[in-house]
Order: sequence, then C-alpha cells, then structure tokens
Amino acid sequence: MFNYLVRRIFTSILVLFGVSVLVFSVIHLVPGDVTMAILGRQKVTAEKVAALREQLGLNDPLYVQYGRYVSKALRGDLGNSIRTNQPVAESIAGQMPSTFALAMSALVVALSIGGLLGLLAALRHGTWFDTLIMSLSVSGLSIPTFWMGLLLILLFSVKLGMFPSISNGSSPAQLFLPALTLGLPEAAVTARMVRASMLDVLNKEYIITARAKGLPQRLVIFKHALRNAMIPVVTFIGLQMAYLLGGATIVETMFARQGIGRLAVQAIYNRDYPMVQGVVLVTAAIYVLINTLTDITYVMLNPKIRLK
Repeated sequence: MFNYLVRRIFTSILVLFGVSVLVFSVIHLVPGDVTMAILGRQKVTAEKVAALREQLGLNDPLYVQYGRYVSKALRGDLGNSIRTNQPVAESIAGQMPSTFALAMSALVVALSIGGLLGLLAALRHGTWFDTLIMSLSVSGLSIPTFWMGLLLILLFSVKLGMFPSISNGSSPAQLFLPALTLGLPEAAVTARMVRASMLDVLNKEYIITARAKGLPQRLVIFKHALRNAMIPVVTFIGLQMAYLLGGATIVETMFARQGIGRLAVQAIYNRDYPMVQGVVLVTAAIYVLINTLTDITYVMLNPKIRLK
C-alpha cells in the first residue's frame, strides 16, 4: 500500500509538471508578439510594449521565466490579471464556491437519477424496462449540453415559469436548471455503469448461494450485491466529479452564472493570459488531486487488489 501511494503521488507530480509546462507555454504560443496580442487595437507605443514585457517578465530567458512561474505558483501567486490588476489566485478563489456548488448539485443529480435507473434496469434485465432505460441513456449521451440546457430553459422557464433562466445564486431554485443540464448526461453514463456492475455481481456465486439459503431479496440486493457493485463505481464517481468541475464552462455561460469556467471564457475574450494560465493550472491540479484520491479510495475499498 505504501509503495503504491509513493508511486501514485510521484505520477501525479509528473502530470502536474507537464501541465505547468503547457500552461507556461500558452503565453509563448501566441502568434507574433504576445504584447501586441494583449494590447490589441489600443494605440501602441514602444513605451507600452516595453512596460508590458517587463510586467510579464518576457525579457528574461525561458528557463528563468519558467522557474519564476513555478516558484510563485507553489506559493499561491499566479500573477495579476492584465485587465483588472487583481491577483489571479484571489479571482479564482472568489469564483470557486459557485462552480463547486454547481458541480456537487450536478453530481447529486447524476448519482440519484442514474444510480436508481441503473439499479432498476439491472434487476429487470432483458425486459422492456431495461431496454427503455438503456435507450434513454443513449439519448442522454447523444444530446449536447448546450442543447439540453436550451430544452430545459424552454420547458421549465419559458413554458412553465417554474425556475429562472438566469441563475447566479446557490439556492435550490437557482441551481435546479444548471444542475439538471450538467447532471443529466452524467446520469446516463452512471445508469449504464451501475447496470453493468450490478449484472456482473448478481451472477457471482456468493449471490446465488445467498438466494439459495432463502435470504430475502431486499437483503441480497442491498447488503450483498449493491455494496460490492459500488466498488468499481467509486472510480467512476471520482472521474465524474473532476469532469463536472472542469466541464461547467458551457453551463455557467448559458445561465450567466459566476464560476471559474465563465471566468476563463471572459479571460480569453479579454486576452488576459495570466488569468487563462491560472484557471487552467488550478483546474488541472484539482483534476489530478481528485483522480489520485479516487485511486487511493478504490484500493482501500477493495483490499483484494494486489498492486505490483
């Protein structure tokens, strides 16, 4: 277990190193002079260009710039926004609660709807209900997120007037449509995952033995089958959470919500490269952290796994 932890942490550090190199390279991959791209249509003078290059540290060698960037990032200093002159880390920290609330709400939607439908489909394997659930899951995976959001807005906001189409708060009413838009496609994936895992467990010998002993069906399903079926689902849930945190950009933009996704979009429009770098780096770090914790949790839940 200890050797696995060491290897897993080392792998995560390597991934973060690669991400930091890519994020650092963003400002150098802009065609032409990055200062001209940032200044855009402003009246550009040599003094403005020189001042901006000095602010961004572009006059130093690349290895010096990268070393300074990593050193500051490890201390929580991601630089200042070019447009607002506010610290990037503070701006991201201010938007993170909104994105986290949306991601957690969407995860609840995915697990509650997808988990229930996947369980019922497995228990009714081969019936019309199983076919219906799997057909709905394919449809849920096929519909783009932005189209799903438009349909939900049309139904619940325009037609029924139940929920606001512009959602910038954390109340249940304001989170309902954004969470449903982000969570329904993941519910479709969850339903297929739970169904496959349950079908695999229900065919195990210990389940057949439990039924042969005359144990109640409810006890067999919820105590023996469901507990073991959830072990592979744990990894999937961790990946879902990481995806939801990073994939909320479209939903935040569609519902005019504050969040790190919308912050990134605005930074791209404004050519605010330090902000873009900061958002990408933080999102990647969260993704790697969640994946690492998920792998560790998976091993702890299933000690029979032998790690070589």
